[in-house]
Amino acid sequence: MNITPALKDVSLADEIYAKLKSRLIHGHYKPGDRLSMRKLAVEFGTSPMPVREALKRLASERVIESAAAKAFNVPSLSDKRAADLFDLRALLEGAAIVAAHNAIPPILLEELSALCDRMDAHLRLRDFAAYMADNYRFHFLIYRQAENPDIVSMIEQLWMQTGPSLLQGLQKNGRSSPDWNSGHKRLLDALASGQTSELSQIMRSDVEWGAEFYRS
Repeated sequence: MNITPALKDVSLADEIYAKLKSRLIHGHYKPGDRLSMRKLAVEFGTSPMPVREALKRLASERVIESAAAKAFNVPSLSDKRAADLFDLRALLEGAAIVAAHNAIPPILLEELSALCDRMDAHLRLRDFAAYMADNYRFHFLIYRQAENPDIVSMIEQLWMQTGPSLLQGLQKNGRSSPDWNSGHKRLLDALASGQTSELSQIMRSDVEWGAEFYRS
């Protein structure tokens, strides 16, 4: 029996899943957006089957919701659920930086510092999409140093769930935007000075503003 087509579909499904994951994390889709299997298949130049598998995987992770007519929806999160997701992020990301800090070399601190400078520029220009992209790079450069793919995967799943609502929230309320990069700078200072006992709390504070944003 020839199983090559099935293997090809699995590979395509993984590739499409990765692309959709990135879009969700960076807020490319808005809450309530409809994800049509057929339209995505046309966009990606493939058959509907691998798109369906990728969408079903995201739905099983509670990142998107099943809808009628071979489509899925990006959830419109209630303020409570959004705040709860940020609380979970704070717990996991505080643990991740503690696990990672010993493996962060000086050259990575330079890269993180450059990302901080870029995020300052994005916020001045109110380019929130670019800010979110570099915010993701900043955080996951740190988390991947822990060499714990399970915690990275769990954090990414939470970022997929919060990304669409977060970008929309940033766009609606930019008054406090200068503060959105302050946590990153405190993390850099703590990492550079070896104040490791403070890392978890600084990271948790950096993430918990999201919960406070949705509770306010």
